[in-house]
Amino acid sequence: AGGELAGDVGGVGTSPGTVTAAIWGEEYIQDRIPAAPTAEADGFQNGWEIRYTKFLVNVGELVVASSAGSEVGRLAAYRVYDLHTLTGPLEIGRLPSLPARRYDRVSYRLAPLDAQATMANATAADVALMRAGNFSVYVEGQGARMGTTVRFRWGFGGAVSYSNCHSSETEVGVAVPSGGTARAQITVHGDHLFYDDLQSPEAKLRFDLIAGADADRDGEVTLTELAAVDLTTAPMGQYGTGSRSDVRNARDFVTALVATVGHFNGEGHCDERRQ
Repeated sequence: AGGELAGDVGGVGTSPGTVTAAIWGEEYIQDRIPAAPTAEADGFQNGWEIRYTKFLVNVGELVVASSAGSEVGRLAAYRVYDLHTLTGPLEIGRLPSLPARRYDRVSYRLAPLDAQATMANATAADVALMRAGNFSVYVEGQGARMGTTVRFRWGFGGAVSYSNCHSSETEVGVAVPSGGTARAQITVHGDHLFYDDLQSPEAKLRFDLIAGADADRDGEVTLTELAAVDLTTAPMGQYGTGSRSDVRNARDFVTALVATVGHFNGEGHCDERRQ
């Protein structure tokens, strides 16, 4: 939708509209992340393929507002979703009767469960697991290559706020059409947990370092095992930490990547802030 991007002055219409909110993890979480056929293609390097069997997130505080300071809608309730079980975007709520214009301040949060958090499409056992571990994100899955399978079950705490969300460089926030509906989709990128650089746009997907962390050779890599992997032992040119001097081992690295999984309307970006 057109209109000015500064403030909320763009796209003003005569009839109110609706923002439909949704969440999805796309095919990488639903199905698999394949091996890259070449070093330049999307997918995992060195023949690995990753499949998630569970991808839980506790999401809430979806806010539609403008830089002028006016908040027009909020879906405050936190709910636990298993993104692996979704076959497409799941509607999580609607904000009706909004003045038709562009709102350039869309935000949401991932956070550990509080007493009011409930299940959405997740199970009661999923909610209990998240609450017991004080997790905001929990994943289960496995990497496979040439008959070798390495499992993982990782839970991550801490809250992450995603603000100033935009669908593209020119599509900031949402533009509510007069008498129509706009989309605000929380999109979670499961491949980000396996990037080999915290800041480079040229980061590759890798699993060799993680698979090699299985010190007890039981076929499962734990976060404790990842913590024992010093990043200085990684191959040259892999696992760059940029300005993050606090990231020293593979567990630190994966934990830092968790904050980058939140996106908007597919490939759109938000400003991330870990709390």
